[in-house]
Amino acid sequence: MNRSIVSMLLATFVLRVSTAITGGLLVFLVADVTRGNGTGPSVQALLSGGFYTTELTGAIVFGVLADRYGRKVIMLLGPIFGGIAVFMTGLTTHIPVLFVTRLLEGGSTAASVPSTLGFIAAETADDERLRGRVVSLFELVSLGGMLAVGPALSGILWDRLGRPAFFLNCVFYAMALCLYAYGVHEVRTSRRVDVAASSDIHEKTVSPVSRYMRIVTNRKVLLFAPTWLAINATLGLWAIQAPLLLTGNKHDPGQFLMRGISATSIGIGEAVLAVVFGAGLLFWGLTYARFRRTTMMLMGVGAFVAMAFDVLAVNHLGGTSTTILLGLGGVGVVALFVMSGATPAALGLLADVSEGFEEDRSAIMGLYSVFLGLGQVVGAVLGGLAATWNGIDGLIVATAALLAVGVIALVNLRAHEGSILEAAFKEER
Repeated sequence: MNRSIVSMLLATFVLRVSTAITGGLLVFLVADVTRGNGTGPSVQALLSGGFYTTELTGAIVFGVLADRYGRKVIMLLGPIFGGIAVFMTGLTTHIPVLFVTRLLEGGSTAASVPSTLGFIAAETADDERLRGRVVSLFELVSLGGMLAVGPALSGILWDRLGRPAFFLNCVFYAMALCLYAYGVHEVRTSRRVDVAASSDIHEKTVSPVSRYMRIVTNRKVLLFAPTWLAINATLGLWAIQAPLLLTGNKHDPGQFLMRGISATSIGIGEAVLAVVFGAGLLFWGLTYARFRRTTMMLMGVGAFVAMAFDVLAVNHLGGTSTTILLGLGGVGVVALFVMSGATPAALGLLADVSEGFEEDRSAIMGLYSVFLGLGQVVGAVLGGLAATWNGIDGLIVATAALLAVGVIALVNLRAHEGSILEAAFKEER
């Protein structure tokens, strides 16, 4: 891996850490502001929905702009938007203003992800093994920052500093900005292009909007979308609602996981889960070229199902015996390890699709954020309703519904996987 890839991965990690710190601090702020009035899940769903709505819509715009004006320029907007957002968040407890800051934070992700993924797709266009390693490392640093380091720091910072921690977080955004600015260089043009697909998309007479719509409605993209949406909605409803419920904001003595846990303990617990997930990502990155993309995704979805049953058991049996709790914890660790393979497989599959659209790589890879954002909006809304209805148990019911959709879509995707890979790595297949 060259210097630009390494700098991009480091910048991505730091930016994800700062984004997660902001989100984690905001959870504890919302828990404080809404404690006792029962509006916590609804407010959290509203703020998270604002974030992912901006990510969803912004990824479309920034993906096109990155292809037109350069990926590095758009990368720089990510930490700039995020720094402004976190500074504003530290100044207020008013929900409407906090909603605006979440829109800005969503814009930060919308700018950074399509440009970064377009960079990855172009840089690994001639090397499938390198692509596997880089997309897995991208997921590792992203999820490590979002689910491990960021949440752990957010809990510690909130318990130690309270609201001033938002201002301290500006330092992380500044670090990410410097890494993007001085370490990343524009990627050379790939030597291989699917001429037929490229010429079809790049007709000079086609407007940017029409051109983008033709990309989005491409058959290969439409086959990929439902499964990725279902996976992201499932991840979203847990990431958004579970930390709030674990604080005891909505107390339920009949559910073991809703009796109240400290911010520091929640952050450390998330960090432990992220370490397991990260180990899985490293494993799948090393074995990426040995498996069909959909095989990895099927195993991941199956592990999601196992994890849902495991959480249900913990929620109702966890307080009865330490031995039972440890056993269920072990099952969860194994399920999480297997589950981790779904995300790099999906990202690699989307990078394979981009081989037919070289001049629109960032727009194609921006669909990662579009589908992620749309999935997270669905997860935020569905998770808010489910958590308000029945807490952790409600989230499990919502998970079952989403995974049913994901499995059906994935079976269809697997049947057409060969056509999706048609343009990718032809000389190796």
